[in-house]
Amino acid sequence: MGYGRRATGALQANALLDGRYRVVRLVGKGGFGAVYEARDERFQGRRVVAIKEMSDAHLSPSERSQAITDFRHEADLLVQLRHPNLPDVSDFFEEGGKAYLVMEYVEGKTLEKEQEDIGGPIDEKVVMDWGLQLCDVLDYLHTRPQPIIFRDMKPSNVMLTQSGQIKLIDFGIARVFKSTAAKDTTSLGSRGYAPLEQYGRGQTDARSDMYALGATLYDLLTNSVPADAPTRRVNPQAFETPRQVNPRISPAVESIVLKAMEQEPKDRFQTAAEMYQAIADVVPPQKPVTSGTIARTTTGPRWNTLTGSAPQPTASAGAAPPQVPTPPAQQQQQMMPSTPPQRGMSRRAVLTLLGVGAVGVAAAGTGIYFYSRSGGTQPNQTPSGTITVNFTYSTEKSQWMQAAVAAFQKQGVTYNGKLIQVVPNQLGSVDAQAKILNGSIQPTAWSPASFLELNLLNTKWKQKSAGKDIVPYSGDLASRSLVFSPLVFAIWQDRAQVLQKKYGGIDWSSLHSAFILKNGWGDIGGDPNWGVVKFGHTRPDQSNSGLLTITLLAYAYYKKQRGLAVAEINDSGFQNYLADFENAVNLFGLSSGTYLQQVIVQGPAQFDVTSIYENLVLTLQPAVQRQNRPALLPFYPGLNLESDHPFAILQGDWVTPDEREAARTFRDFLLSKPIQQLALTSGFRPTSPDVQITDKVPNNAFLSQPPVIQSMLKANIEPLGQPPGGDVIDTLIKQWVNSYGTKPTTTG
Repeated sequence: MGYGRRATGALQANALLDGRYRVVRLVGKGGFGAVYEARDERFQGRRVVAIKEMSDAHLSPSERSQAITDFRHEADLLVQLRHPNLPDVSDFFEEGGKAYLVMEYVEGKTLEKEQEDIGGPIDEKVVMDWGLQLCDVLDYLHTRPQPIIFRDMKPSNVMLTQSGQIKLIDFGIARVFKSTAAKDTTSLGSRGYAPLEQYGRGQTDARSDMYALGATLYDLLTNSVPADAPTRRVNPQAFETPRQVNPRISPAVESIVLKAMEQEPKDRFQTAAEMYQAIADVVPPQKPVTSGTIARTTTGPRWNTLTGSAPQPTASAGAAPPQVPTPPAQQQQQMMPSTPPQRGMSRRAVLTLLGVGAVGVAAAGTGIYFYSRSGGTQPNQTPSGTITVNFTYSTEKSQWMQAAVAAFQKQGVTYNGKLIQVVPNQLGSVDAQAKILNGSIQPTAWSPASFLELNLLNTKWKQKSAGKDIVPYSGDLASRSLVFSPLVFAIWQDRAQVLQKKYGGIDWSSLHSAFILKNGWGDIGGDPNWGVVKFGHTRPDQSNSGLLTITLLAYAYYKKQRGLAVAEINDSGFQNYLADFENAVNLFGLSSGTYLQQVIVQGPAQFDVTSIYENLVLTLQPAVQRQNRPALLPFYPGLNLESDHPFAILQGDWVTPDEREAARTFRDFLLSKPIQQLALTSGFRPTSPDVQITDKVPNNAFLSQPPVIQSMLKANIEPLGQPPGGDVIDTLIKQWVNSYGTKPTTTG
């Protein structure tokens, strides 16, 4: 090879590997190695690939030689595997003293990250559908002429694509290169997921994977790792059953998990096909299986974990899913349906997309995965090109938006004979605004959390562009709200009862009175051990919910709902009023969703009252229950500002007329009734007048709340304050940063 050994992850853009792969960028780097996006120049279209560069920094020369031999063997094995739930591996080579693996380039994230984003247990129908996919791919591996035992099943080794498809990753190729060395993970697997035989007490076989799959489902259903196998053997009481951790799990699903996790291999499911059938009898599969013996054995319900007979389907399992909408009439002549025609997404495709975080490349084990976007066709018609809509949106609506984008791509929509390709980019509203201003991102369309950020962007843009607007406020391209989420006070139920008894209601004025009390809760009839009354919200210079908070404080101080002026923000009386609230905050947050998760974990010891979005209070109730906290109740300020999530088609000179029209087509899709109904699952109030928060659609967050919260939900949020102008917002942020920018902030 003739090269010196290069450092892992040191390749620069435009570097050429193996005479054919042109590096585009470094995607990620970690203990396992580095991953690059590259283009294969041997193909006319320069297909995009992912190239994994294996790290051998912690291996001796002899260990490295053996590792390369093992790596070649595993690569040869993976190249021969073809299954929709496995990575496609196409090439292996060595160069510059490094070993490289070439595979498909796929966007997605691990189930571990999916659960982290959701912040609690995942709905059992979603989890068990993933279980069906994992059973299918394990059956494929176990029934090869040379059977393959995976041996390291866990949430971090399973990827979820934007289309809701599962990808099993990390076949041990990376394992021999890890700094922990081969012995540990190869023989033991991962604590909590590995059965007893992987601790040197027997030979691993297909039933070992069944145990690990059961433990993986346990984790996803409960948001906790089960006690490891040796601990269970020594101290059986250390193992909590799934329903002990999460009572919402059905007895039938718990029975499947417990059977898979039996300590003796003979007591578990003996094959992946058997476990598939057990799951399918309880949660019917959403699409036909694709491979292995499963396709021959699952001809109908036969197994019930509790009674030994086939179960009857539940009403919820049979509920009709939201349908992907037919495009608006004026656009139908410009659209091409998918082939074969698809009028809707499966429940799995919709629900498993919820909670997906930022769309981007995720590197783990041996794979990087992306959602493959295919355009539709009509007879004798093929798109003549592609119109790219670079779409940046705020993190608060990631769950809904990922599902909506995937549904739109599935339609194969065209404009002027060209396929519309939406390229999503999740970014915090304040961060996105700054990057649009400095030119580091140039989106076709932007959907921040509220018009506050949109107005501020336009004000600053006009200052640098001779008064030219970047945001259209009139005409067909005018910015329109997609969904709403009002600001609420999230208060623990026991604290709320004390506040209500003392003040008769909860609003800015009553909270102000409570925050300035010297002895706190003891002065208003609460437990003196609760200490002072503690407030919480995100930083307004980082997060929209924090910006809404201080804006509403200004309106509350001046007892008005419109027309805030810069002079009023600078007034010393208002600044003193604001200080009474901010001095009651122990820790500010950076991002609304992760901040509320911190509030739930740390509890009343740090936070009594938190100003946050309604949709987060609704969707994070399972996390509250997991922490054994009192209910976290939403109280609505007398005057509110909604996070109204506008969709703005930007008027930058980088946006072509076709791109503007394509963005408008996508905007109208987001405003269609089925996609607006889908927003209910993320706790958003739809813009569409045809959709109500009481609509009976699957997983409607407004209908799944405890009775105490159900009784508090408002059908309408009135009155609403008027979003101030950009100059007022800019002054609010600058004043806040000057006064409180150095105060303690959480990691979320």
